[in-house]
This record gives sequence, C-alpha cells and structure tokens, in this order.
Amino acid sequence: MADFAHDSDIEADNCPDWSGLQTRLESFHRFPSTAQVSAERMARAGFYFTGETDRVRCFSCQQTVEGWQSGDAPVDRHRQVSPACKFLSCVHGVRPNAPVDSSPVYNEEAEDMEYRLRRGEVVDDTMYPTVPHMRREDDRLSSFQGWPTSAPVTPRALAQAGFFYRGEGDHVQCFCCGGMLSNWEDGDEPWDEHEKYFSNCFFVLGHDVGNEPTLLLPEEPREQRPSMSSFEERLCSFSDVRHPIAPERLAQAGFYSSGAPDRVTCFKCGGGLKNWQPEEDPWEEHAKHYPGCSFLLEEKGQEFVNRIQLSDPRGSAPASDVNHPSYEDPLEKLRKLQREKQCKVCMDRDISIVFIPCGHLVTCNNCSQALTKCPICCAVITQKIKTYIS
Repeated sequence: MADFAHDSDIEADNCPDWSGLQTRLESFHRFPSTAQVSAERMARAGFYFTGETDRVRCFSCQQTVEGWQSGDAPVDRHRQVSPACKFLSCVHGVRPNAPVDSSPVYNEEAEDMEYRLRRGEVVDDTMYPTVPHMRREDDRLSSFQGWPTSAPVTPRALAQAGFFYRGEGDHVQCFCCGGMLSNWEDGDEPWDEHEKYFSNCFFVLGHDVGNEPTLLLPEEPREQRPSMSSFEERLCSFSDVRHPIAPERLAQAGFYSSGAPDRVTCFKCGGGLKNWQPEEDPWEEHAKHYPGCSFLLEEKGQEFVNRIQLSDPRGSAPASDVNHPSYEDPLEKLRKLQREKQCKVCMDRDISIVFIPCGHLVTCNNCSQALTKCPICCAVITQKIKTYIS
C-alpha cells in the first residue's frame, strides 16, 4: 500500500482492521501526552495513531491530521481536511457545508452516547413507540372522531396500520415511528402507504413495539373476537374465506384472515400480507417481510429467518407482492425500485453489503464499514458479505 510507505510499522500491510473503535483506541497507547486530546475522542472521530509524532489517520477516508493543540475538536479537524468523509457523514451526521459548532462547551459523556446511538451500539428505548399512549389499536380508532366522511380510507384500516387521527383534514400519524401521511386518494391502502414512505418503521418491520390489536371484528365494532393467539382461533377465521393457501398452513404460521380478498394478519406482530400465490410458503413469506416477529422467531428460530432473508432480502422484489396493488404505474414502480436499492444511511450509493447473522441488506460498502450493529434490527454484525444487485 503505497500510501502507507512512510509511516511506521504500525501500518504494515497486515495492519489491524481500524474500522473497530476498540482497535483504534488501542493504537493510542504511545500517543504523545503533550497533544492534550483524549484518545477516546480521537477514536470516535475515526482516527488511529500512525506511530509518528502526533499524526493520526482516518480509517475511512485515509486523510491524516497532526499538530494537535489543547481544545482541538477531532471531528471538526477531521471535517476540515476531509469534508466528504463517509464515516463523518454516516456516524456523526456531518454534512460538508454545515457550519462548525464554535461553542466552547464540551460534554464527553454526551458525545460518547451520541456516537453509540448513531452506530446502534445502544438503542434509545424511549424512541419507540414515539407516541406510546396510542399503542392500543382501540385508542387509535377512537381518535378518528370527526374524520372526513369523504375520505377514501376507513378509520379501521388506518388504525390497524398503526395510524391515529391528528384532528385536522385527513392527517394521520404512526404511533411507532411518528411518520405522518395525508392527502389520501382512491385506491390507497394504509399498510401500503406506511411501508412505502416509512419502510424502516419498527411496526412495519414486525418488531414488538407494544402494539395492542383491537378486540373488535372488522366492520362490526360492537362484537368481540378471540385474541387469535391459538391455532384453532386463527383457523376458524378462514371458515367463510376462499384462500389460495391452505388455511391450516396460514394459521400455523401465525396468520388469521383479516379482509377480502386474501389479506391475512399475524396475531403477534400485526404484519399484513396479501396477493398470495398458490406456491408460496406462509412461514417463508412471514420471514421475508416481518423478520423481527417474536412468534416467528420462537417457532422457526433465527437461523431460519437468516436463511430466508439471505435468499430473498427485503431490498429485492417480493414474490408475494405484499402490500402493493395488483397494478402499479411503471414510473412509480421504477422510482420505488430505485429507492429500495439506495443505501439507507447515506441515501447516495446502492446497497451492496449483507449483514450476518440478521441478513439485512441496507447499506453500501462505505457506510457498512462504520457499523457494528445492523441499523434495522440492532443485531450484532459478525460478518459483512458483499453482494451484487442486477
């Protein structure tokens, strides 16, 4: 590596993987104490010590910085020499043209926590759901007092998809991710629109975010239905339904019938599927689209979910056309495919890295280097596999 020719043997061809925070931190054991900048701040800014004077190098953009003085902010000096560094963009949220924060107040603990939150090393449990008092579907349904009678979507469908009414026009908001939608049109499906605009919502992904499904039958609000937690209850929901998939197989996979013509919903995670093909397997479709469902993981195991996700990750076109209309405008379909292929961190390059063991395909190669946990499910990443999408 010619770029490393004049540095000390700490940067030999068989050098460590500097993308790890702990590895970078250990390189500062011989860092001059006169520099008066903590090793922790250096490492969080992406730097490791080269072994020469007080020169440090970013593992991502390879730029070096030296001549450190008391009061220097490593992230700011990093940005001065490499404003387009992907590590700064992905992990610290730095934008090339954003002004430098000149505030003299520095909080080491706050910076460390922000760094860990951005990397997914810790999860802010206070974030999900963002509107906790609307976690009950019945409460969301009750919020639709005054909902416009001319609206093309029903309060029941919106509440089931996680939305509650904000009391103005046709504006609704998701109790989990906080995403807001309005201007509903004929043919819109709440689940479709939720997944279309907020595809990373934990509720859409099937994570257990505390959602409490309603005890009311669809379109019959004064009657009550069983909890659907038992196989027999789910199987009975198909008694008057002609479905392309055997009801026994659907019920075993956690699904109950939730509407015409072939829509089903998981009793545990609330994930909905429709437009089934006879050859499709309910367990596999469950794993493809709602890999975080606790019932799925309990019954089939993480290894099964990983295998399905790797063979048909969410970034590729779903076999069952889940939550999409049977006809879709070609331009809209093209835009959707382009969005699906975008890195969910930088929103610039195409996704190209599969995380093991969770199997999610959500980042480009550059952004994946800074991550130790999957940004979708927070699973610890043990391996990163490069893949190619045609």
